[in-house]
Amino acid sequence: MNTTLKLHEEYPPPGEEDSIRQISEIMKRNYERAYRAGVSPALRGVHPKSHGCVKAHFIVDDGLPGELRHGVFREPRVYRAWVRFSSTSSRAQSDMKRDSRCMAIKLLGVEGEKLLDGEKDATTQDFLMGNTDVFFARNVADYVELMSATSAGKPLSYFCSLSPPRLRLRELMNFLSVLLKPVKSPLDTRYFSQTPFRLGERAMKFSVAPRPCGSPRVEVEPGDDALKQAVARQLNRGDWRFDFLVQLQAHPTRTPIEDPTIRWSEELSPFYKVATMIIPAQRLDLPGQAELEENLSFTPWHALPAHRPLGGLNRARRAVYETISKLRHERNGARREEPAVPRAGRERAPSRAEPTRLGCG
Repeated sequence: MNTTLKLHEEYPPPGEEDSIRQISEIMKRNYERAYRAGVSPALRGVHPKSHGCVKAHFIVDDGLPGELRHGVFREPRVYRAWVRFSSTSSRAQSDMKRDSRCMAIKLLGVEGEKLLDGEKDATTQDFLMGNTDVFFARNVADYVELMSATSAGKPLSYFCSLSPPRLRLRELMNFLSVLLKPVKSPLDTRYFSQTPFRLGERAMKFSVAPRPCGSPRVEVEPGDDALKQAVARQLNRGDWRFDFLVQLQAHPTRTPIEDPTIRWSEELSPFYKVATMIIPAQRLDLPGQAELEENLSFTPWHALPAHRPLGGLNRARRAVYETISKLRHERNGARREEPAVPRAGRERAPSRAEPTRLGCG
């Protein structure tokens, strides 16, 4: 057992910067091949298939212990937010095909200097999640191999190959866990950060768990756009709630920073609820909403230093997300900027006591 690792610390391996450059070049090349100059609209490089982008209220809990009161959780308050549901595939495909389902939250009105150069004064904080709690690449070098195999049309060769002999069993099981998940409504799905982040000076992972607010659950009906239709029908019935949970690093190797293929045991490190996210009843087809969604950029690096992304995969995401976001906005002739809080008076934000009044207590 490696006893030299310390809790809450990163350990970048030698050569990682070269691997990050390689993965950025692969992603950029793939994107330029898919969306040549002059072709519009240019969709996202990953997560192009949307299952809805909705308004939400993010309500930080009162009475949190001191070890959890950092960043946006420092004090009880209500943030407005945009929440986007999507699938991971680089091509928009039928929702009946098995794929990783994802949620991206963008909090608005978050004060404090942010991490990204050129966006220090932005007032947003992003939280990105997938519907599994583990990933299928241990580090950036492995991710380069995965993307190279995928680009060559041979993704399974990353997990199992004869030349050179290789079997990545844990990665394969993590990958299959995505494909074996049933097709469920994006609102009735639990999501996980997969990779770690700062919570003040400590390291955490985070998750959101659905908590229905009294409205009967909507079943997914077969169809190419089944998931977005399920979200629309559910929010037509009433509000929906998620609990936002955090999990603190408890052991340097059993809950590692640098290997997202290893599940952080909840027995060793339980989740703590720190906020409630309410998605109010709403329509998904309002004028201008699709354009607003396409102009939004989500990255784990839209963040306060108190929530700095940790680990190799997150270090790679900084460069990749920035590169593809710039390309996408250039292709679409769209201005690239973070959204502000909507003008006061357009809608009422709930109080922190509102989850109970909605029957979600």
